[in-house]
Amino acid sequence: MSMKALLWLLLGVLLPAPWVVHADDDVMGRARARGTFIVAAAPAPDQLPQSARDDAGQYVGFDVDVANAIGKRLGLPVRFISPGWDKVLAGDWQGQWDFAVASITPTEAREKTLVFPAVYRFDAAALVVRKNDGSIERPADASGKSIGVRKDTTFESYLRRTLVIYGNPNVVTYLIDDPQIKTFPDREDVVQALIDKRVDAIVTSLGIAEHDIQAGAPLRIVQGFLFFEPVAVAVAKGDPAFAKIISETVRALRADGTLTALSEKWFGIDVAGIVP
Repeated sequence: MSMKALLWLLLGVLLPAPWVVHADDDVMGRARARGTFIVAAAPAPDQLPQSARDDAGQYVGFDVDVANAIGKRLGLPVRFISPGWDKVLAGDWQGQWDFAVASITPTEAREKTLVFPAVYRFDAAALVVRKNDGSIERPADASGKSIGVRKDTTFESYLRRTLVIYGNPNVVTYLIDDPQIKTFPDREDVVQALIDKRVDAIVTSLGIAEHDIQAGAPLRIVQGFLFFEPVAVAVAKGDPAFAKIISETVRALRADGTLTALSEKWFGIDVAGIVP
């Protein structure tokens, strides 16, 4: 099956979740009153090409450009904050930020605390090893070996064989048997554990792994993707009107080619434009 066919198959199960109203909360009105959107992004210090801070402290990356494009389309500038991964996923944001563009994969568990109105790209999960390690040439070669992942991610779920891509477990093919799973709080810790030979391999985002290698990390991406996952804008529960606004805005950005242009800028390929 081609990559594009698989992405369309995944999209077949991306049905909009019911937008449950828990309390009156006019996110759009609040943003207009303050004159800016506050957006949660860059949960980790450096996740390029998704997001990071440059030497001047400014946020840069694909997610950042997407958030800015959403703000521009809605007539407001964007101010970014980094509340941390756990706080973003916990939901109940108490109005501290308006939406999140932070490479979040929708899952059934995360839908209990957040609403995902718009998928804006797909991500590929990859197995990464040390550059000079020739013992792992395909994912199956990592069976039984120690593999590092960031805790509470879809990468960990994949290794534990509990990953569900939006209610469709048949999409996932598990290629690694009986891994010795070692979890870390931050992505940087995962990468460093591999470099320091504390694990034999890691599972991470393809785009991030490619950036690490381009930046000089002595790593190598094992041929063959583990799985593809959707990445979506997240909003808090309680404001279905705002969720609809975000959905329609992202569709417009896809239709006019903005998402494709940003994807090609940061990833070198279109990982956004083919999402309907």
